[in-house]
Amino acid sequence: MIKQIFIVAILFICSYSFAQEGSVSPYSFYGTGDQRFKGLVENRSMGGISVYTDSIHLNLNNPASLGKLKLTTFTVGGGYHSLKLKTEEESQDASDVTFDYLAVGVPLGNNMGMSFGLVPYTSVGYRVQSLNEDISPAQLDKYSGSGGINKAFFAYGINFLNNFSLGAKANFNFGTVKNESIRYVEGIQYGTRVQNESEYSGFDFNFSLNYDAELTNKLHLQSSVLYKPATKITSSNSRSISTLVANSTGIEVPRVTENVDLAAVGLNSTYLHMAESYAVGLGVGKKYTWFVGGEYEITNSSEFKNDFVNPVNGGYEDGERFSAGAFWTPDYDSFTNYWKRVTYRVGVKNEKTGLLVNNVPVHDFGMSFGLGLPMNGFSNANIGVEFGKRGSTYLGRVEENYFNVFISLSLNDKWFRKNLIR
Repeated sequence: MIKQIFIVAILFICSYSFAQEGSVSPYSFYGTGDQRFKGLVENRSMGGISVYTDSIHLNLNNPASLGKLKLTTFTVGGGYHSLKLKTEEESQDASDVTFDYLAVGVPLGNNMGMSFGLVPYTSVGYRVQSLNEDISPAQLDKYSGSGGINKAFFAYGINFLNNFSLGAKANFNFGTVKNESIRYVEGIQYGTRVQNESEYSGFDFNFSLNYDAELTNKLHLQSSVLYKPATKITSSNSRSISTLVANSTGIEVPRVTENVDLAAVGLNSTYLHMAESYAVGLGVGKKYTWFVGGEYEITNSSEFKNDFVNPVNGGYEDGERFSAGAFWTPDYDSFTNYWKRVTYRVGVKNEKTGLLVNNVPVHDFGMSFGLGLPMNGFSNANIGVEFGKRGSTYLGRVEENYFNVFISLSLNDKWFRKNLIR
């Protein structure tokens, strides 16, 4: 059955997901947009930690976990995102529904595994305007953007020396980001519009090393080291400048459009410099029953660079994130009480995102909760909620109070088994 569900899901998601903007945040104005993929629902429900691994779930941030995989696993997830945006003068609500990931993991013997899939990595989706009446003549600016970067990935993991696992993941980045800025000046009939478009393509890589050990008969240690090297992906760019006039219905109609010769200034093809990051995780627990762990990540965000688009009020510093999470399954093999077989998850995160707006760091603090609901066999449905705050209203910035709901399916089966004829 998992094969049929997998095929239907691919057709549905590929036809639907890329038409979405996937973000309603003004912060998607910066860089390549909001980071949409932050782990599977199981991980995000525990604050985003990636240190915990087992034999029936995928862990897309930790490819070394594939060395433990025992069953073919298909997972797909999406979410509902609600934002309350606040400035010093006003507030506004926004929401969207997104597809978050699609992946398949396949065991390759007793100590190896591979996975492949598709992840919408970042998303741009904003529409803001600013009216400045403190200058003469008054000036109205409008900004909008759409698009994002997707990742198609292949990962491989292997167990060795009983306690160690090593994994690597290759990601092919592709996608288009469009940005538009419009300016109207009081007393001038026409407005001016600048449109930028970048098509991204290129590879990046992730590596991880896990160490597991039995501390006692009941206590199990898990630890991980994750590394993502700095890389560059290609950006093919175009830019046009138009004069605009608003018709009687308020629709802005371009009068004259000129394409800018970016080759003359060396901006038709540039590089997007992606930052290096490191993460270490450590946790303890009892197999199949409970786990408590933490993870610390450093991202060299100050290395991020976009030669084509560089907002004047945006900058980057090195970021860091601390996450802690736990789960508890009261009785995983109970036959009489379904809720004792449910996995209960909780987590917290505190992150310095690395983004600077008006030279002020943007912080993100959030808490999460989740349920792992058993289905037939080892399959399960996962539900998670996350709420928190990003940014502040200080120095004319935007504060986001967010509430996210995630849902996923993790379906397990045994493929490539020989049929026995008796």
